[in-house]
Amino acid sequence: MSARFRLLLVLPMLCLAGTALAVELPSNLPKRKPGQWEMQMSGMGGQPQVVKLCVDEATDQTMYQMGAQMSGSMCSKYQLNVKGSTVLADGVCSIPGPQGNVTMTSHSETVFDGSTSYKTEGHIKYDPAVMGRSEATVSSSGRWVGSCAAGQKPGDMVMPNGTVMNIKDMGGK
Repeated sequence: MSARFRLLLVLPMLCLAGTALAVELPSNLPKRKPGQWEMQMSGMGGQPQVVKLCVDEATDQTMYQMGAQMSGSMCSKYQLNVKGSTVLADGVCSIPGPQGNVTMTSHSETVFDGSTSYKTEGHIKYDPAVMGRSEATVSSSGRWVGSCAAGQKPGDMVMPNGTVMNIKDMGGK
């Protein structure tokens, strides 16, 4: 599977995990506690993937800004609503795929348990189908595990294969 195609499959998971694809973010969006977060994502086939992320308030803001930029160029519709500790997200986005653009329609519900954990359940439809799949049910969860590791800076993300990248670098900042 090509790296670009894997990104097509992973992108919805990252979006669901971060609930970050909104042009205008509600002021009552739940905030994550600064420090090391462990996020587990599953539902796209294969084994669940675990990503670790060093978060501070500025990093969360950067993630939301990156999401807003992506939604402006890729999504014809995106609604984000906060009801108590639950964030509801609905979107229709066009994502480049190996055979042309794929329309991804998604709905997710993220329930926060204070500032130290959350759980997301989502449903995604692809048109045309991706690798023979026209729908996927995805889930992710995140939990605060303590302070960031020695040598880490906010935005550092440790991928399942051990590769480290900084989210702020991905946005060209």
